[in-house]
Amino acid sequence: MSDDVQRYTALVGREFPGGAYRIEPWRAWLVADVLGDDPYDETPHPMMAWMASVGGKGMTWDELFAWFGATADDGPMFGEHQTTFHASLTCADYRVTGRITSFDRKVGRRTGTFDIVGYEFDLWRDDQKVATCWNSLVLPRKDAS
Repeated sequence: MSDDVQRYTALVGREFPGGAYRIEPWRAWLVADVLGDDPYDETPHPMMAWMASVGGKGMTWDELFAWFGATADDGPMFGEHQTTFHASLTCADYRVTGRITSFDRKVGRRTGTFDIVGYEFDLWRDDQKVATCWNSLVLPRKDAS
């Protein structure tokens, strides 16, 4: 196993700084309208859970890429996503916590070497977990194996 793979694998479990995000009624209205949902529905669109989680992660995307020795110029891509709701989403203040959940190096015949980083964010309203957003990030590697 290469040194960088060992270093990146050791990041599994690392916590994000976390932070806060407020789902404002006007933003919930705009998101619902853009997504073709009913903007007058009192419940924010489920997409707002993901928006709140990444908006309150406590760091920039560039800082996250740097944890794995990558930059935006390397062409990182959003991989998979899954949101699990534990309670109803409302227009309110949320606290965001999160962590790295996995790291895998892959080699594709046509794509070459790339890393897949799994991470998740928990969205909390007061002391109640409202949602967990799991995501993956694909990081192309030019000279790795």
